[in-house]
Amino acid sequence: MNEKAIVEKGSPKKPAAKKLKFKKGTGTVICIVLMIIMVAAALMLFQNVIFNGAEALADGYNAAFASEKEAAYQALYQKYYDSAEAEHHVANRASIYIGNIKETEKLEVLKVSDVEFIVEDSGNNSGNITSWLEVPGEGTYVVDLSAAEFIVDKERSHVSVRLPYPELTNVAIDYSNVKKILFKDDVFNGSYKQGEELAMKQLGEGDLLIKKEFASNEHFYLNAQAAAVSTIQCLIRELNSNVENLTIDVEFY
Repeated sequence: MNEKAIVEKGSPKKPAAKKLKFKKGTGTVICIVLMIIMVAAALMLFQNVIFNGAEALADGYNAAFASEKEAAYQALYQKYYDSAEAEHHVANRASIYIGNIKETEKLEVLKVSDVEFIVEDSGNNSGNITSWLEVPGEGTYVVDLSAAEFIVDKERSHVSVRLPYPELTNVAIDYSNVKKILFKDDVFNGSYKQGEELAMKQLGEGDLLIKKEFASNEHFYLNAQAAAVSTIQCLIRELNSNVENLTIDVEFY
């Protein structure tokens, strides 16, 4: 028996390797699955990036809003306030005239009067003369408009006036209305000169008393202020009779 026969009889043959066979179309399915997995992974990664970015953006926005919200509110408020003001007052614009009021240095606002009774007894003079006089006096309160400040708001139809307090001027005796209530010469030896001198003395006393009364009379002073306010308001209203709802404030300094 030859070696070839021995080998063929005693040595079994090695099985041939089987080739894996896929059905037609299986490779395409696998590729699609792999692509789906990759896309899903990419989407998950992208979503994570978006989420982290959105969270960071939100944190930054909240921080900025917290620090700037007051300024933003004030700016927005002022914007709408100005808009509302313009809309509200646009129909109220009017021309307001002061005219030549400021050229008036002494505007008379109130005349006041007072009466003093001056009594001279016979024992107080060498001529033994008794004389009672009724001495009237008057004065005038004026305001200096040349020193006044006028602030005109045409949009609101409003005028503000600031001026000095009223001043008392022209305080004097009303000689034409002085009355002799009593005149008596006990010894009938009084001369015309003595009577004239006594009358001048009494009139001098009356003048001092009247000026003192006017200077200390608070009632006169308050009335003068009220009269000044009323007079100035009337002057401005007459110059602006075509302006509706005109308001005028007057104050003293």
